[in-house]
Amino acid sequence: MKNFNATKQSLLLALIFVAASGLHAQTSRLATTASIVQQNQILADTTPKKTVSNQSTAQSLISSTTDEDTILENRLVQLALAQPNYEQTMHQQKIFEYQLKKQRSAWLNLLTLSTTYNDQSFSKPANSGTTAYVYPKYFIGVNIPLGLIALNGTDVKITKESELIAKSQQQELAKQIKASVLINYKEYKANEKLLAIQNQVVDDEQANFLQVEQKFKDGTATLDAYNEASKKYNDEQVKVINLQLQQDLIRVELERLIGRKLEDAFK
Repeated sequence: MKNFNATKQSLLLALIFVAASGLHAQTSRLATTASIVQQNQILADTTPKKTVSNQSTAQSLISSTTDEDTILENRLVQLALAQPNYEQTMHQQKIFEYQLKKQRSAWLNLLTLSTTYNDQSFSKPANSGTTAYVYPKYFIGVNIPLGLIALNGTDVKITKESELIAKSQQQELAKQIKASVLINYKEYKANEKLLAIQNQVVDDEQANFLQVEQKFKDGTATLDAYNEASKKYNDEQVKVINLQLQQDLIRVELERLIGRKLEDAFK
C-alpha cells in the first residue's frame, strides 16, 4: 500500500513538471511573437505615414487643373508688366508724344509780326505850293523763315519715327517679360512635382534601409547588403537636395520678375 501511494505521488509530480514545462515554452513563444510584432510595428511607424502623405501630395500636384495654372500665369505676367523696367518704356513713349506735340506747334514761334506808323500829317497847309504825301499811314509786315519751317517738318518726322521705334521696343520687352515669367513658373511647377515624387522615392528607400539595418543587427543580412541599402538611400537624398536648390533658385528669379513674394502674388 505504501509502495502504491509513493508511485502515485511520483506520477503526480511528473505530470505537474510536464505541464509547467509546456506552459513555460508557450509563454516564451508568445513573448517572442510579441517582440517580433513590436519590432515590425516600430519599422512600420518610421515611414508609412510619411509615404502615404507624399504619395497623396504627388498625386494632387500631378493632377492639378490647367485652368488654375492659366489664371496664376496671367496674374504673374500682369505683376511683371507693372515693374519699373517696363514702366520706363511707357514713360519714354509719353516723352515722344509730348515732343511731337511741341514740334507741331513750334512753327508759330518762327512767325514775326511788325507794324510801322506813318506820323506825317495829311492835312493841307494854307500857304503851300506843292505838298508830298506818303501813303499808307500804317505799315504791317509778317516775317516767315521758310527754311526753318521746312526744318521743323523734318524734326516732326524724326520724332514720329522715334515714337514708332519706342513702341516696337515696348512690345518686344513685353513679350520677353511674359516669356521669362511663364518659363520660370512652368519650371517651378515641374520641379515642385519632381520634388514630391523624389520625396516618395526617399521614403521608400528609407523604409528599405531600416529593414536591412534591422536584419543586419539580427545577423540575417550581410554587410554588403547594408552598405548598398545605405548608398541608395543617401543617393536619393542628394537628388532631393539638388532639386530643392534648383527650385529655390527659380523661385528667386520669379520673385525678382514680379517684384514680390510668390505667396503674396497668389493671394
